[in-house]
Formats: sequence, C-alpha cells, structure tokens
Amino acid sequence: MACQTADRELHALFEDCKEGKVRLAKIVVRNEALSLNFKDAGSDDWKADWRKNLPSCIDAYEPCYILFKLKSPTDWLLISFADDRAPVREKMLLAATRSTFKSEFGQHYISYEYQATNIDDVKLDKFELWLESRLDPRPMTEHERDLHLALKEKCAMGNLMPATQTLRGVEFPIDQDATALLKQFGRGEIDFVQLSVDTLNEAIKLESHADRLEPEKLSSMIDRKKPRYSFYRLRSGNGSPNGHTLFIYSVPPSGGCTIKELMLFSSCKSVFLNTAQNALGISLDKKIEVDSRDKLDEKALLEYLNVNNDQSPTSGGPKFSRPQGPQSRGQRRLIKQQ
Repeated sequence: MACQTADRELHALFEDCKEGKVRLAKIVVRNEALSLNFKDAGSDDWKADWRKNLPSCIDAYEPCYILFKLKSPTDWLLISFADDRAPVREKMLLAATRSTFKSEFGQHYISYEYQATNIDDVKLDKFELWLESRLDPRPMTEHERDLHLALKEKCAMGNLMPATQTLRGVEFPIDQDATALLKQFGRGEIDFVQLSVDTLNEAIKLESHADRLEPEKLSSMIDRKKPRYSFYRLRSGNGSPNGHTLFIYSVPPSGGCTIKELMLFSSCKSVFLNTAQNALGISLDKKIEVDSRDKLDEKALLEYLNVNNDQSPTSGGPKFSRPQGPQSRGQRRLIKQQ
C-alpha cells in the first residue's frame, strides 16, 4: 500500500506541476519507492525562488530529483542530484528510476536536464553558467572563450560521471535453458527469446521463446507489468535474408514493479549483453529501450533500425534512411553503445 500511496501522491504532484501550482519539488527514494520530500509554490520570480530553496533543501547524503519550473508550466528543469559522498546503493536506486520518472512526468515538459554531484553545482550562479553554455554563445574575447570551453568540459564530465559509476554492472548467472535458446537465436534458428532477472535467486532466467514470430504479434509477447529483456529477429519486409536482430529492454510504468527490480535490470543489462554477444554468439543490429506499453510492430521496428519500410527483397538490397517518427509516440530511448 505504501508504494501505491506514493504513486498516487506523485501523480497528483505532477498534475499540480503542469497546472502551474508548483515552482519546485524534491523527490527522493524511500522504502524502494519515489516519494515527495519537499515542494514550494514559489513566486513570479524564478531566480528568487531558486535562491530561497536551493541548495538549502538538499542533503548531501541523500540523492534526489529536483523538478524546477523556469518560465512556464511547460518549461521544466530536471536536476538529478547525487553527491559523491552519498551511499552507492542510494545512487544506484536513483539512476534505476530515471527513465521511468521522466516518462511518468512527461518528456516533453522537460526543457533541460542538469546533473549535479555536489552542493555547489546547485547554486544559481553555477546553473546560469551551465545554461549559458547550452545556448548559442555570444561573441567572446579569447579569455572568455577559454572560460566557456572549460565550463563545457566540466559539464560534460559531470554528465559522464553517473554512467561511469555503473559501467561495471552486476553479473548474474544465466540458467541453462536460457543459454541454450540464446545460442539458437545467435545461429538464426529461432526468432524470439525473452528473459527476466530473478531478484530472489539473483539469476537471469528464461520467460518465453518462439521459433517464428510475426512482428504484428511482438507486442503481445511483451509483459506490461514487469521489466524484460527480449531478443527478436525481424525477418519480413526488411530486404535482409537473415533478418535484423534487436535487443529490446522493456520497462513498465513506475507503479508496475519495485525500484529494486528496475535497479537490478538496469545494473545487469550491460554485463548480460556483453555475455550474449561475446560468449553466446549473438550479433545485434540495434539495442532499444521502450515503455512496455509501446506498440511494437514491423513499422515501428524498421523505424528503430532506420530501414526504409517500402523496400522489397528484390529491390537491390536494403536502403537506409531516417524516417519521420510518428506523432503519436513519445521520444525514442536508445541504449548507449558501451
């Protein structure tokens, strides 16, 4: 019940944010659930509101998200704060919820994302320098240009830091049935293998598989309530005799699973993929992360692959282009190549 209550409170907060009733909201992880810790309605002066609340509302040992409204109810800044002194587990829990948190709030409401690793980074002057570095720079003297470049390098290092901390990942054993089917997938013998992370036994286990699976039936194979790793071979309509192979990491809405599950799936993914490709012989054309509610059909998969959907196997080979994304779906979330 605690998770459900927290989920309702967050959704109510998000609605208030979008209606312009909130200037700042601080969200933390408590008992493996996202929880509102502090909020302020603010005034008409966003800079005064910033100085009033930041960084005083932040605890160096407690990672958190800060939602801050800049100039309008559709112009939000998302601050991810994780001090180097904070417990590693707390930082991992926060990182594991990032994609889901943004999806639940609404990607299109977030104009900027700012990552801070110490209290000083959250001071207004530091943020304004960072914001200026993101915009087209005005004509500068040589000295100003040097300072500008130094700031950009510092911001880039700050954005890379959380990823570097999680690159090592967590390695869980893969059960024998899953290993055998993944090898078959690597040899092109089957089209679909789906796996899950067993949080109790700390292992990666087989959930389902299919010798042949038409793309129109793929969505029905994706669990709507739990995270899943899926390997899929798209054979039809792509001009490739062996098809295209995709790794699909599907993530449900925040209320569908625990933060511990999200944390383990996120932490295991890199090491698991490395094993699948280097030890089990799987060659991947694309790795994608999707909301488990997204529609996955041939058209959507070809867009992820940047393959022209109008080609045929006899049209002289595949043509690659970047199609226009459909208006009905949100921003694509791609897994960074590691």
